[in-house]
Amino acid sequence: MTVPPVEPKKDHRAQIIVAIIGACAAIIAALIPVVLMQVNKPDDKPTTSPPPATTTMAAPSHATSSQSETAEPVGESSPDESVSVPEGYQGTWSGRIDWLVPGWGSYNTTLTITPGSLTAMVGQFNTNGGQCRGLLYLESGGGPVVLRLSTTYNVGSCSVLADVKLTLNGDDEMDYELVGAQFVNGYVNQPSPPARGVLRSG
Repeated sequence: MTVPPVEPKKDHRAQIIVAIIGACAAIIAALIPVVLMQVNKPDDKPTTSPPPATTTMAAPSHATSSQSETAEPVGESSPDESVSVPEGYQGTWSGRIDWLVPGWGSYNTTLTITPGSLTAMVGQFNTNGGQCRGLLYLESGGGPVVLRLSTTYNVGSCSVLADVKLTLNGDDEMDYELVGAQFVNGYVNQPSPPARGVLRSG
């Protein structure tokens, strides 16, 4: 005789565990869209980009009372006197100049000196009441000052060019030395200097 097969007993614990796992998975699947919506939810107020930064100059420190209240403007520093006409030389100067060349005598001259830098025009001159007139150019600044006299009137009877060295001798007096003079018919530089005098302001 044959024995009928015996049906194995079912394990109900395994079925319960599987059911719990399935329920948890369903709950998690249901919550994921809600969480994502909260994360990606836009703010109630729109954000604005900050305005572009502007460059400003910092105010000077006020750590001590001796410091200036305002910064000095750029480009207004004192000029370098070594390459310009110092303030003490500026103004109108007049006097008699004696030629040291035998037999040449003397002449009166007036220089009107204005501010300026090297090689720039820095004033005017005239001699003997306007017999010779011309322009002044700065050849050397600082002090002493060397000016080039370029004659523009009566060139035939006056020097074409002349270099003059000026040295302040007090507040209202300066020494005048003619370094050399070029005339139509030649150049005079002997003796050295070929002419000398004293100018006074005013």
